Amino acid sequence: MTITHETVQLLPRLPFKYYEHDPLTSINVAPHWHEGIELNYLLAGDELHFVTDGQTTLYHPGDLWAVNRRVVHSATGSDTADWQEFGIIIDDDFLQKQLPASSNWQVTLAGEHSAIDAPAAYQEIRQQLLAIRTLIQQGLSDQRRLLIMSHLFRIFVALDESYTVPINTQKINPNANLTDSVMTYINQNFAEELTGRNLARQFHVSLTTLNQQFNKNLQMSISHYIRLVRLMNARRLLLETNQKVTFIASSSGFANDKTLNRNFKAWKGLTPGEYRQAYARYHQK
Repeated sequence: MTITHETVQLLPRLPFKYYEHDPLTSINVAPHWHEGIELNYLLAGDELHFVTDGQTTLYHPGDLWAVNRRVVHSATGSDTADWQEFGIIIDDDFLQKQLPASSNWQVTLAGEHSAIDAPAAYQEIRQQLLAIRTLIQQGLSDQRRLLIMSHLFRIFVALDESYTVPINTQKINPNANLTDSVMTYINQNFAEELTGRNLARQFHVSLTTLNQQFNKNLQMSISHYIRLVRLMNARRLLLETNQKVTFIASSSGFANDKTLNRNFKAWKGLTPGEYRQAYARYHQK
């Protein structure tokens, strides 16, 4: 499994990347992450399995949801459904410049439950995203750019008022470059013998500093992130291959199958074998 760092290409003169699903391609998206907050709107299709940091949420047509900064996420869905989905990835420097408090945002927008909790804000974000989509499809002009920005700012207000919680009250200066570099290294080398202490030494910081930065930027410790990436790889191998659990454990960075069993059951409530038996059939092509 490769978890990629997406380098977000912004639209010219606009502070976000706009994407729209190409109906000629698969809805499946491999695990990846990026610095900016992502907003998604599923217009049509089927049940979409959306995984964020190893936790699966099912979204349905009409749902809106957000992906927070530096959260590893992926998606899978039926190859036969008529998918219509679009969204934006917001430039984080721009967002924090316009709204400094957003540096401490944990966005909670997540489909139907969010629609129930704050229906007016949910409808507001839906309308503003649709308006942005329509204007972009018409082609950018100076006037349309201003209109798009007005819709974007209204989204910021709705998120701030209804769908954010503070992530950290500690006075820690965030070092996003350090967190990004260590995440990339872990994502590429999770099968190796990794520890927080060794990574701190490799990146020339203390273990305390490294944990503070991961807690600030990801809301988890360095050891938690290493374990999560390993578990996500083990889950993929369980669902997509017929390899034995002992092989999957070693391929994912666990010392042995007993260690994998213990961690996997704590994560999913099932042993690897039980999980494969329950869910592998849903991932058959």
